[in-house]
Formats: sequence, structure tokens, C-alpha cells
Amino acid sequence: MTATDNQPIPVLFIDSGGGYGGPGAFLCYLLRSLNRDRFQPTVAYYFGHSAPEVGELRRMGIPVLFFSRNRGLTNFILERILAGDSKWKWLALAKALIRHTLLFTLEDVPQLARLLLTLKQRKIQLMVLNNDVHYHRVAALAAKLTGIPCICRKAGGVGKAPRIKKILTPWIDLFIAISEDTARDQREKNPGSRRVVKVFEGIDLGRFDPYSSHPRVRAELGIPAGNKVVGYVSRLVPGKGHLEFLEAAASISRQRLDVTFLIVGDNMAEAASGYSSELYRRAERLGLNGSVIFAGWRTDVPEILSTLDVFVHCPTSWIEGLGIAHLEAMAMGKPTVVSQNGGLTDAAVDGETGFVVPCGDTARLSAAISRLLEEPELAFRFGRNARRRVEALFDARKNTRELEKYFEEYALKRHSNLSARHSAEYGGEGRTFRRTA
Repeated sequence: MTATDNQPIPVLFIDSGGGYGGPGAFLCYLLRSLNRDRFQPTVAYYFGHSAPEVGELRRMGIPVLFFSRNRGLTNFILERILAGDSKWKWLALAKALIRHTLLFTLEDVPQLARLLLTLKQRKIQLMVLNNDVHYHRVAALAAKLTGIPCICRKAGGVGKAPRIKKILTPWIDLFIAISEDTARDQREKNPGSRRVVKVFEGIDLGRFDPYSSHPRVRAELGIPAGNKVVGYVSRLVPGKGHLEFLEAAASISRQRLDVTFLIVGDNMAEAASGYSSELYRRAERLGLNGSVIFAGWRTDVPEILSTLDVFVHCPTSWIEGLGIAHLEAMAMGKPTVVSQNGGLTDAAVDGETGFVVPCGDTARLSAAISRLLEEPELAFRFGRNARRRVEALFDARKNTRELEKYFEEYALKRHSNLSARHSAEYGGEGRTFRRTA
């Protein structure tokens, strides 16, 4: 089926993770806006999971596939038997070789077989990889083997996995970078890239009403009446800036008692890391038991954001591709404080939509938050500017139309190549027919 036959183009979107966080949210925004008259989407994940986004995709009528059940056996072997390095070089190399062999045997080969079968059964004309290419070694190999056009949405991975990227990058037809930082990384550090373009990711502006109020959420979370709320919405993983946020919260709490600090998110895909427990202990040591609320994973993000006076996202070592939670807060008309990290500054404008502070500078972070709490007129103006900027640059409907142009271009390019090959084999200039006759 192709657009030239007046049929929607079958497209396989492959997500690298467990559906949680920014990539999963983006996929829902994209597919909600996708033109179904032109494209027939299927979504696949490498490993089984039960993230809320899967239910949302299915409610949209989109088929969802899993190439593996879970990583239980592999994780047990890698973490319990082959974990860590060794002081003996030969043993470290042996462990690394065994790890890669196990991953290839237990994960890659079965997933590749299921992916190839899916491509054939569903007559896929285009693969779209959600997240950077080093998370998609199986899909990149399938593209190499089948010749099906493959587009990678580069949403992160800045500076990561250079060796595997060197191998996989030439197999990708197009990289769509979601920010200037990801585009620069792809062009400068991956010279094998065939083509790189930049298209900002977008959000569904209709879901975010800056004037909405949800007192039920404040009551449910136990936020004291009259308190200001400073919020952080992010997966709980190292390098995302939560520790620095707690330090800033402790500094502000010493000056005023009418502020509640809200941390929304969890570490559901990496529950064994213990990072959540580390944050709880740090909050207790800082004396923040009555000031910080850990809300866990939430699906009512617009309602949560409506309760905030200031939104904060200040990752340190974790490089953000763009930061979808930050865009959502801006869409809700909230002033934001973000670190000068990755693509966050593609959205934030220092002194206009909020404040941009250096990574890891807790003094500057607490000062920026305090100023927005103390100057409500400034905070309101920044929030209004933030909403206008999102409307101009990060509207999912507008940006999806831009993505669709590339989807169609590469899907039709494959159709043209197949048609040319078919013509050459079965009648081009009549040579094959005459030879057979």
C-alpha cells in the first residue's frame, strides 16, 4: 500500500524504552496528530511493559507490538554474574565479550526475527525510530538487511556510544534532530550521517489551559492552603538534577515556610537502582520532611502543572534533547527555571520565559526560584511569554505536518525504487520479456 494507490502508507514506529518519560509522551502527541488518511501507524517496543502510554495508543486504535516479553533473564546474568570490571585486563575483556555475545544471542537475534516478520506481514514502507540510534541496533540492522527506509528521531544520546553509532549511523536514511544541540551533535560527531534536519518536537496545546484550576489536586497531594508550589516533573534517574533541586529547596526553606516543593516522577523502568531511596534520604537529612512531597508517577500532568507557581528542571550530567515536561509547563503559562543543558535553551529564553542557570549551581538556582516567588508580576509575565513561545514553535499539530513531509518523501522514495526495479525485471524496454519468449 502506498500513497500513490490512495491508500495510507504503513509506518512502523519503534520506541527504544519502556514508554515512560519524554519519548513515550512525544509518541502519543505525534500519533494523535498524525494524518491517518496518509499514514497507517503501528507501534513496537523491544521489551514488554505496561506503561500508561500503551493504553493510550491502543485507545487511539493503533496496534502495539512487543518483540520480547522482558529482560529478566538477561538482567540477572548481566547484573549478578557478569557485573563490574576486573583488575585483570584479560578477565575484563572476557566479561565484555560474553556480555555482548549474550545480548546478541538472547535479545538481538529473537527481536530481529520478530521485527523482520512484522515488516513483511504488515507490508511496512517506512521505519521511524524514537530516540537516538544506539538504542536501536536491532532496527538499524533490519533496515540494512531489508532496504526499508529508516528515519531516526534523534531525541537524546548527545555524546553517547560513539563506537556503536559509527557502525549504525550509515544505515539510517535521515536523522530528525529535535533541537539545535542534538542536530549539532549528529552533524559534528557522526560524520557517517546521510542527512540531518531539525524539527522541534511538539505538544498538544489543547490539553494545557493556563487559566485552569484544580484544587482537588492540591488537596489530594496534601499541599497546605496558601502555600506557593515549586515543581519538578521528571523521571528519577541520576543526573536529572533532583539532588540539586533538594539543596535549593533547603536553602529557600530556611528563608520562608510558605513554600511546598513537589517532585513528580518515578524510576519505574529502572526500579532496582535505589536512586529514589537516595532522594528520600537526602530530603530527610536536609530537614525537608514537611516541605517536599514525592508524588510518584502521574498521568494527570496538566492538572499537576496547574498547581505550580514555578516549574524547575535543572539536569546536570544528563543531557536533555529538548525536555518535553518543560514544554508542557510553558504551555500551562508557568515561569520556568532550567539549567543551561542540551536543548532546554531552545525553548527557554533567559529573562523572558524564566531563568537559565548554570548546571549544578545551586546558589543561582535557589536565587532564581526565590525571585519568581517574591515577584508575582514578573512570574506572570514570564509565564505569558512562555505560552506564546510554545504556541509559535512547539505546537504538535504544526510540527507533525512538517514530520509528515519527510515520512512521505522517504516512503515514496522506496516505492519509486521498487517500481523501477520491477519495471527493469519484468518489462523495462521489453528486454526481459523478449528473453523469456
